[in-house]
Amino acid sequence: MHPIFTESFLNPLSRYIVERLGIRKLYRRFDLLRNRNFRLLWVSSLISMMGDFFLFVAMPFLVMNLTEDRSAIGGVLAVGGIPRALFLLFGGAFSDRFSPLVMMKVSRVIFCILLAVMSVLILVERVNLMGLYIFSGVMGTIGAFGMPAGMAMLPQLVKREDLASANALTGGASQLISALAPAIVGVVVIYLSTEPMQAIMSGIWPAIVDLPKRADMQGIGLAYSIDVVLILTSMVPLWAIRVASEVKTVAVRDGIMNSIKEGFTYVWQDTSLRAFIIYMSITTFVSMGPQMVGMPVLADDRLDGMRSFGIMMSASGLGAVMGSLLAAVLRPSNRSLGTIVMLLAVIRGIGTFSISRIETTTQGVILMAILGLLMGYSSIIFMTWIQKRVEIAFLGRVMSLVMLAVMGLQPLSQGFSGWYIDVAGLTALFVGMGVFMTVTPLLALCSRDIRRMGEPKDNRGQSKNQ
Repeated sequence: MHPIFTESFLNPLSRYIVERLGIRKLYRRFDLLRNRNFRLLWVSSLISMMGDFFLFVAMPFLVMNLTEDRSAIGGVLAVGGIPRALFLLFGGAFSDRFSPLVMMKVSRVIFCILLAVMSVLILVERVNLMGLYIFSGVMGTIGAFGMPAGMAMLPQLVKREDLASANALTGGASQLISALAPAIVGVVVIYLSTEPMQAIMSGIWPAIVDLPKRADMQGIGLAYSIDVVLILTSMVPLWAIRVASEVKTVAVRDGIMNSIKEGFTYVWQDTSLRAFIIYMSITTFVSMGPQMVGMPVLADDRLDGMRSFGIMMSASGLGAVMGSLLAAVLRPSNRSLGTIVMLLAVIRGIGTFSISRIETTTQGVILMAILGLLMGYSSIIFMTWIQKRVEIAFLGRVMSLVMLAVMGLQPLSQGFSGWYIDVAGLTALFVGMGVFMTVTPLLALCSRDIRRMGEPKDNRGQSKNQ
């Protein structure tokens, strides 16, 4: 440890400052990077995530290049979400049976191959809306097997007492990418388009303000290709991970359906976990569609298109970085955890309502940064709670149930949001979502299981002191 953190060096005043600001705690978080397997997973995940942002930014505008029907954005997202929701439970069961590392490797290889095929189709302009629907559905199926594995992998690499630190490091770094990537990618993809690229090749570098609002098919196809390269790069550290426990954790004689049933039973018997998953299912249905469909439409209709969308998403990511770092040094007590998480959700609901009033990119940046900070803090606290609470043999299945709560109704939410924008308008969509997201956590606080979710569970899965 650095000398500044040693007890002999610290006088009473400096010791007080270090402890109060959480500097010592933050230093110990980064000390986890000495863990080789954790470091490899950390690097692999960040590289893959950086590539995914090219897909994230380019896809809505690919749809808008193919059709002016804005509801198609929600339709494409919904088609990807349906098989993901259907197969998530199987993905969690496979992860517990064959190890998360194996499932991560297999899903990433298949994902990369399909993405490469789509990149070529876009570049030669042979893609159509139906093909995009098919691609989205297949990719959603792959995600159902890869995503639970990624979430269940971390507890196999670090000690349980280090999970909060590991989540803070992973979340903080990923949110930093979330802060930087969208704005960068939003501009890069446009520069890769035909006219700006021709100008650059002629020795003229177009100013950002002179770029078109949308990238063309060349820019979007190259964005997909960059994602392919980054995913391939991420496989190098992933394949270098060596886990002694890379063995079956569920007896082979147990069928997959029975394994899924055991996961349901485990969650159902934990009353606080069950209550929070139900809450997440309800709020996600209302919030995810407007966020994923409404924000690119808002940027295209009211602001500066892809540039504004990227900048606002970057602001959200930067706020989430701050929230993740805050979660590393400032965590609520077990007794107050549920109450604090719900009160933060109330503030996020008020902020979501305010999205309906955005008229400038600056307003959007400020608001999304605040919402990102709240989301980053809450997500690290929640993820650590899950990983500490759940037995490792059930973690893949429980994570798949949590993700099912987040994504199960997402396709309906996305499809509904696209339709609702056409019928009632963008403002009505965000107003309705904001009101619901403000009232629901207040009602959730009426549940003792939610308020006491941070307390240790007894043998029946109930929080003690109920």
